[in-house]
Amino acid sequence: QDIEIFAALDVPEAIITSESNGRITLSTPPATTTQITLDDGTQVTLSANSRLEYPKQFPTEGTREVHLTGEARFEVAKDAERPFIVSSCKMQTQVLGTVFDVNAYPGKVAAVTLFQGRVRVSDEKQTQQKDILPGQQAILSEDNGFTISEAQLTATEGWTKGEFSFDDAELAEIMKSVGTWYNTSIIFHSADLLKQRIHFRFPRTTSLEEVVQALNDLGIAKLEQKKGKVIISDYSPKH
Repeated sequence: QDIEIFAALDVPEAIITSESNGRITLSTPPATTTQITLDDGTQVTLSANSRLEYPKQFPTEGTREVHLTGEARFEVAKDAERPFIVSSCKMQTQVLGTVFDVNAYPGKVAAVTLFQGRVRVSDEKQTQQKDILPGQQAILSEDNGFTISEAQLTATEGWTKGEFSFDDAELAEIMKSVGTWYNTSIIFHSADLLKQRIHFRFPRTTSLEEVVQALNDLGIAKLEQKKGKVIISDYSPKH
């Protein structure tokens, strides 16, 4: 049975910025990150295959709100009078001034990882709310409840350093990251391989072909590129 853990998205081939009615939309292509500074001084690093919508100028009162599809690192400028809100998928993250990652690609569970400060996460209707502390990650489940756990910070922030960096991580987690970065569908032919744990460190500046070869060299599973997809099946050594 084929198990698709990531489906390629309809994304641009280059960084695109558009403006309409005082709002700016920034979109990134595969294997690309970009950095911007918002009107209030907040620094944003936008990951591959992502889209950020934000006002050209934040209002002088109320909240500072942006909308994210995909993944981004936020270093929020402090302003106690104007809370900063990231709306993404079915989740909201509210902060005053802090450093955190939001991962909210279509078809994946939404997650927030906190590096500095304090944030409050909630579902889009704000029926569930949780505060998380530095080093913690909040994951929104399908029933809009939150799971709070200690985050694997090295793996989470690897994309901001141009690396795939996983220590004793499940192959499914690693391949989701690969699929997201290169915007290629990932399909497992074996459910047993999903939870196979490996160590994997590799630069993101390399091609998908090189990443697939590096994973094949581990001898854990057989990875093949076919028609824009990566197929993962049981590894059968030759005799």
